[in-house]
Amino acid sequence: MNKKGQVGQVGTLIMVALTLIVGCILLVASAQNVGQTTQTVNVVNRSLGTQSNTTTLYLTDMKAISDVVVWNTTTQLIPAGNYTVTNNVVYNGGLSVSFLPSALPDRTNYTWYISGTAQPTTYESNAGGRAIAGLIIIFFALAIGVIALTPALRSGIIDLVSR
Repeated sequence: MNKKGQVGQVGTLIMVALTLIVGCILLVASAQNVGQTTQTVNVVNRSLGTQSNTTTLYLTDMKAISDVVVWNTTTQLIPAGNYTVTNNVVYNGGLSVSFLPSALPDRTNYTWYISGTAQPTTYESNAGGRAIAGLIIIFFALAIGVIALTPALRSGIIDLVSR
C-alpha cells in the first residue's frame, strides 16, 4: 500500500489524460478566436438598402472595407465619385464603415449593393499583433505537449511500456 501519498503510475496517467483533454479544448477555442482576429472577409452583394441623397448608412459589423464596388438593383455600376466610404468611424460606441451617397437624382430610390474586402470589428490591424497571435497558438500547443510528457517521463511510465 502506498502510505507516502505519492502519485502512482495510474494517477500519473489520469493527470496526463486530463491535461491533454483540457489543453486541447482550450487550444481549439483559442485558435478559433485567433482566426477571427487575423483574417479579412469578402463582402459580396451586401445590401445597403434603398438609397436617398445624403443619407448616411453604417456597416456596423466591419471597421474597414477596401476594393469597393457598388451597383444598384438595375445592375448599374455606381461610379466611385458618387459615394463616399469612410473607414473606422465611431457609430453607437463601436467602429464601423460609413457610406454616404452623393446627390444622384437618377440613381436614388433603388437598393444599392456593395462588394469588397472587409476587416471585421474583431480584426487586428497591426501586422505584428497578427503574427504574435499565431505564435501564441503554436507555443500553447507545444506547452500542452511538454506538460503532458513531463509527468510521464518522471514517473517511468515510458520504461514500463517499452518492456
